[in-house]
Amino acid sequence: MAGKPRSKPGAPGKPSPAPSGAPTAAEVAAGTAPTGAVAAKDLAQRLQDPAFQADIEKAVRELPPERAAELVAMLEASMRRRKLELIGYLAAAAIVVVGMVGALIVMGSGDGGTFLGWIFLLPLALAGLVMWLVGKKARAGQPKRASPASARRPS
Repeated sequence: MAGKPRSKPGAPGKPSPAPSGAPTAAEVAAGTAPTGAVAAKDLAQRLQDPAFQADIEKAVRELPPERAAELVAMLEASMRRRKLELIGYLAAAAIVVVGMVGALIVMGSGDGGTFLGWIFLLPLALAGLVMWLVGKKARAGQPKRASPASARRPS
C-alpha cells in the first residue's frame, strides 16, 4: 500500500490519507500498528472511512490461516474481557444503589444517639472490592506484558 498514491478521503475505492503516525490497514490487520492514545484516536476516525474498512477487509483476507486464527482468538478474548468488565460495572453500580438505600434505612431507623455515618462507607467498599475482583479475573487470561523499563535494559 505504501507505493499507491493516496487520494481525497471518501473517494470510492481509493485509500484515504493516513494522518502522520496513523497505522495503515495492513499494520492493523497484522497486529503491528503503533499503540497509544493518539494512534487510537486516529484509528477511530479512520474506521469511519469506507475505503479504509475495505483495506482492512482485504488485509484480513490475505492473512495466513494461523495469523487469522490468532486475530480471531485475540478478538474473542477481548470481547469476553469487556463483557466481564461490563457485568462487573453493573454489579458495582447495583451494590452502591442498594447499599446506599439500605444505609439510609438503617440511619433513619436509628435512635439518634449513636453515630452510624460509617455505614455509608460499606456499599462503596463492597463495590470497590467487586470491581477489583472483576479486574483481576478479566486480566487473568492475558499474557503478562513486560514493563517499558525492563524492556529497555540490556541483558
